[in-house]
Amino acid sequence: MATTWQPTMLVQCVSLKPWLSYPGCDEPGGCHDLTLGRIYELLGIEADGAFYRIFDDSGGDYLYPASHFRVV
Repeated sequence: MATTWQPTMLVQCVSLKPWLSYPGCDEPGGCHDLTLGRIYELLGIEADGAFYRIFDDSGGDYLYPASHFRVV
């Protein structure tokens, strides 16, 4: 299902599964600054809908896999 971006679109975090790894790092990363179940404002959709740009819990805007969220 294709999702179109709207300025007020909200998404809920439904997964904290690590999705990327850093060379030379034993701990997989990617979701340390998300809270399961929390609602985030969607800032943009990138890479043909594969990634969502959101402000995470650190206060920065980052890309996360769209599969980690559901639109609310």
